[in-house]
Amino acid sequence: MTPTTVRNLTVLLGGTLLCLDSQAADLNARDFFSAPPGTSLGALYLPATRAGNFHGPADTTGKADLRVNALAYRQVYFTDACGTLCTPQVIVPFADINARLPGASQRTGESGLGDPQVGGTVFFINDPASRTYSGLLSLITVPVGEYHSNNPDVSAGANRWGATFVYNYTRGIGEKWVLEANLEAQLYAPNDDYFGSQLKQAPLYRLQAFASYDFSPATYGALRLIQADGGALRLNNRQLDDTHKRYTQVGFEVGHWLDKQNQLMFGLSQNVAASNGYAGTDALLRLVHVF
Repeated sequence: MTPTTVRNLTVLLGGTLLCLDSQAADLNARDFFSAPPGTSLGALYLPATRAGNFHGPADTTGKADLRVNALAYRQVYFTDACGTLCTPQVIVPFADINARLPGASQRTGESGLGDPQVGGTVFFINDPASRTYSGLLSLITVPVGEYHSNNPDVSAGANRWGATFVYNYTRGIGEKWVLEANLEAQLYAPNDDYFGSQLKQAPLYRLQAFASYDFSPATYGALRLIQADGGALRLNNRQLDDTHKRYTQVGFEVGHWLDKQNQLMFGLSQNVAASNGYAGTDALLRLVHVF
């Protein structure tokens, strides 16, 4: 492995497909609102990322950029089979990734099915009358997505197991406001075939917060804040400098119920600070259908 390859290590999927929160684990406002047992939801996510800057010493040329177009389907089922309300679910992503990696002279890209996630939320508080909820979302990432060990940084799959845990507290304020706080930890198993070497990544921790407001019974708007820290890399147990990520992201969402079964949501977010990562804009269109 050349020094240039080592310098250019960037795990793109960790920061891109968890917006499907993701990885659909960028969350959206009111994700922890409950539904009666027996309810089933299908959600189609269409996220896109555009980043024309990489903030960090790895980008020696100043020309790094990133374009991601993705799609994910999420199936959620509400049940009281856990002794309390819980939501078994599965997420299946597809991604088309094109990038000029930090320090690289040429663009590279891959597309294909990403690593699916399975898991669910267990609710500790479920009070729809006051719009107060609390729960733990747990998702396991299964490494069966399309992966190319000679082009791993833009592969749709990551060739490693992963786990995401999110603790949420949601509280209604008055008749129209809802405040939410989410504490998240993303954990990663090693990738044993990263250019033929072993790549390890430290946990990434995030705070995701939302303040949303009901404009009407069918329409709400939300402001969002994400603060992230962690994710440093090791190659064959050697610490890689300048891979510890920090970023701050702000944005907004607007959701509207088209009818009793279908909701459309649009979101737009921007990184306002970033260290050792791409800084750009994320857009998301989401359609939810209640079965």
